Amino acid sequence: MNHKLSYTQLEMRANELLAENLLLKKRLNLAADKDSDSPLPETAADLTLQTVIDNIPQAIFWKDHDLRYLGANMVFIQIAGLKTVADITGLSDYDLPWKKKEADFFRLCDKRVMDSDQAEYNIVERQQNASGQQTWLNTNKIPLHDNSGQVIGILGTFEDITERIRTEEMLKDYETITATIDDLVAIIDRDHVFKAANNAHTKAYGLEKEAILGKSIAKLVGEEDYQAVVKEKINQALKGETITYERWSTLPGWGKAYLHVNYFPLFSEQGDEVIGVVAKVRDMTQNKKLEAQLQQAQKMEAIGRLAGGIAHDFNNILSVINGCSELCLMKLEDNHPCEDLVNMIKDSGIRAARLTEQLLAFSRRQIIKPERMNLADELSSINQMLVRLLGENIDIELFKENTVWDVKFDRSQLEQIVMNLAINAKDAMAGGGKLTIEITNTICHNENADDLIFGKDVLPSGEFVLLAFSDNGVGMSQETLQNVFEPFFTTKEINKGTGLGLSTVYGIIKQNMGHISVYSELGKGTTFKLYFPRCVEGEKEADTSSDKAGDTVETGRETILLVEDDNALRRMCVEILKDLGYTVLEASNGEEAIETSSRFHGHIDLLLTDVVMPTINGPETARALSTQHPDIAVLFMSGYTENAIVHHSVLNEGINFLNKPISRKALAKAIRKALLVTTKQEKI
Repeated sequence: MNHKLSYTQLEMRANELLAENLLLKKRLNLAADKDSDSPLPETAADLTLQTVIDNIPQAIFWKDHDLRYLGANMVFIQIAGLKTVADITGLSDYDLPWKKKEADFFRLCDKRVMDSDQAEYNIVERQQNASGQQTWLNTNKIPLHDNSGQVIGILGTFEDITERIRTEEMLKDYETITATIDDLVAIIDRDHVFKAANNAHTKAYGLEKEAILGKSIAKLVGEEDYQAVVKEKINQALKGETITYERWSTLPGWGKAYLHVNYFPLFSEQGDEVIGVVAKVRDMTQNKKLEAQLQQAQKMEAIGRLAGGIAHDFNNILSVINGCSELCLMKLEDNHPCEDLVNMIKDSGIRAARLTEQLLAFSRRQIIKPERMNLADELSSINQMLVRLLGENIDIELFKENTVWDVKFDRSQLEQIVMNLAINAKDAMAGGGKLTIEITNTICHNENADDLIFGKDVLPSGEFVLLAFSDNGVGMSQETLQNVFEPFFTTKEINKGTGLGLSTVYGIIKQNMGHISVYSELGKGTTFKLYFPRCVEGEKEADTSSDKAGDTVETGRETILLVEDDNALRRMCVEILKDLGYTVLEASNGEEAIETSSRFHGHIDLLLTDVVMPTINGPETARALSTQHPDIAVLFMSGYTENAIVHHSVLNEGINFLNKPISRKALAKAIRKALLVTTKQEKI
């Protein structure tokens, strides 16, 4: 009788994708080691993936084609007697505490899997762990492939089944052995009737064990499930086969659960006849949720990489398009036949820039500058904008407590999420309706925290300012709610939405350490609740006086050193700066900027530099120039900066920064602000 415990191929595939990702990164690191003094940096995505597998209860490991370990999760590391994941790299089975004959067997299986390019499941192995104990393992091994399909290594998972083996060897009294097992274990005869069932059945089916014994399995699981799946599987087991399958099912005591089912043939004492079936059912719902979390982490990583990868170059292109459009409009005579065409180019560039901002916001890579603010004051100031946006057929009601706590948030991002939620409400109330906005203080204790839908986020204990948007529109179904924050998911007609509005809101809230929940019913409307952590820091509010200067574009006579590796963008910036009255020195990279500065005998007032550049980046260039010009002001510009001047996407204190794509007005304003700040510091 075979009592092997197997994992599903779906679980193994999820682990395979994860391991291939980390294995390829490890190979790149090895290549980098040969070509440079330091390996590739470990990214936040790599750490996220490692964290995911460290929280998987089974031991996981992966090896290269030479059967040397390249990685593992902490379960495996502890079994091997090591301290950190890094300790396993480069070791073979002979370097670990297993016996030589065990290592020989492990490597034999590994080689067989790679040579055949076929996965092997449920390999029962013996292993001596770090403490010298002999254990039994149930192991699964699959080959890993590169992008061309070549086998580059092997992925293995195992669980310690020592206790199960010992239990099977000691199996004499069925009732005693199965009484405390969480899995459903039963004996079914050839007529598909329960002859024995353990105590777990009582909780799962809401019946006393006596009511289960003697009952046909069809009556317990339901005639529909029995005829569709169960009947055929049991008949296969009665023919001597070991059957394993998985399915969703609803049990009275467990609710909707994902079940892993094993049917083992039960032989007579003589071993020549199958007299029944031993059924074992395990609740794998948590494993299924773990798979979903892994898939979500991989999807977030992919979108984040996409957004970050395109943002830098794309924002450079948009800067040229938008900036040159502005220059052309300035030089065109009134009512010039090309004026409308140039305006169309400029407007298209602005829309493209907003799309890039949405991608960065969702992936939490948008550069932010949190400021202390009062949400009640902020919402009051943009209320008229909401009225114009929503139109006359939608009433807006704003309720707020007399004293609302301060929060720390990026001001431009607050406006972005308010606009997105307002537009979402407007689309849900096509025939008109009412949007209610509430701002209240709330203290959350974990026992009454909302169960936030997306990612099963849980609101922690603490003090929050709650911003709620409620509409009385068409509402959403439960299926739509499960996908409401997914990027590119939309229920709108084609060409009526990008599917990034609510995902952008979610990304912004999470980037600012907040939380979001949503409740909706069809025909009854929708409520979004945004939780902003209370700000208790004793800092002053940001000075926004410079924002009140109107549309005036400030000029100057100072000397500016411009450093930008994109030729077209650099040429455009030179044109704008000269038009504003500045003397301009230009360089295409950090080395050239340092050389230009050393050759220039006059005073350089401002360094205007890109952040991400080859060889020497913007901050490194600024540090080098500060030795030649101690009082030089610095203004960074970029659309995506990695961690050069930001920490977790939050702009470092005291940094002058201009987001790409840039405009003439924004550039002029940022330059004057940077020069003013430097002048104040000199006086101090």
